[in-house]
Amino acid sequence: MKKIITNYLEGKATKEEQEELLAWLRNKKNRIDFNSYSLDWQKSLDKNQLPEGSEKSWNNIQTQLLQKSFNRWQKSLKMHRFLRVAAIFFFVISIGSLTYFLSDRREKAAEFYTSVIAEFGQISKIKLPDGSMVWLNSGSEITYSNNFASENRDIKLVGEAYFQVTKNEELPLIVNCEEMQVKVLGTKFNVTAYPKSKHIDIVLEKGSIELLDREVESFSYKIKPGELAKFDKTNRRLLISNVNTSKYTSWKEGVINIYNQSLEELIERLEVRYNQKFKLNDDVKNFHFTFTIKNESIDEIIKLMEKVSPIKTIQKKDTIIFKLDKNRERMVDNKF
Repeated sequence: MKKIITNYLEGKATKEEQEELLAWLRNKKNRIDFNSYSLDWQKSLDKNQLPEGSEKSWNNIQTQLLQKSFNRWQKSLKMHRFLRVAAIFFFVISIGSLTYFLSDRREKAAEFYTSVIAEFGQISKIKLPDGSMVWLNSGSEITYSNNFASENRDIKLVGEAYFQVTKNEELPLIVNCEEMQVKVLGTKFNVTAYPKSKHIDIVLEKGSIELLDREVESFSYKIKPGELAKFDKTNRRLLISNVNTSKYTSWKEGVINIYNQSLEELIERLEVRYNQKFKLNDDVKNFHFTFTIKNESIDEIIKLMEKVSPIKTIQKKDTIIFKLDKNRERMVDNKF
């Protein structure tokens, strides 16, 4: 394998050799050996130049490694669907950082990323390297690098998570969720940022957090405990209101509080909780509901909704459709 690595580093590796190297790099121990051998190779070079073509060759295989590793990761996720807890996947090392290392003649650890995923219908609890605790709601994911807690405390969030952050004034924790960034030192808060949702919600339970806009450098807003910050992704407006925080954080104990939410908003919560597809007609999307979900099945929830409002449901394949029940609507109108 050393001969193939040398050929590759010198830009002479054939397509077959690159494929063999790619397969060999799937093993974590092999990646460590590869880095070590690359360092030895680099130190043996003339100080003024790298072999012609080696850097370009490195960048070419980088794209192949990342893409094929991600495909393998997706297949692995399907094969291990029986594990009903969050799965931690170690992504392939960032080869780009090693390119920088080789060209800059400095020793620097390779960077890789860890993703933690809560499957649909599951809630997962994670302890981060700095001691902070994170609860991940159904269908959510966080990603952070191996430099977390040493060089940064940056986290990417897709979905919903509750954070209990260990205080570190010198290294603030930053949660990246689409357009918004949440900057914290030590506090307890909840972030809801599902891709399909029209808004991002941040609820502060304790401490202090600063909201930043990734696209507007001058934007900064600090919210107080008991406040809800709702960021509209369409018009980029931020609305602040006082709320009962437990209604937004109780999901981590398996309880969902629905308070005066429209059907359009409600089905977003139901899709996450039950991994069920919904569709609704325009004439029912503004009906509002208030109730609490604990251990009820989706059938029980729908029956309750049909009982308290003039709606009915039909199922087509894997989708439940909400429609207006015109007969019940007339009955309701006649009461007033």
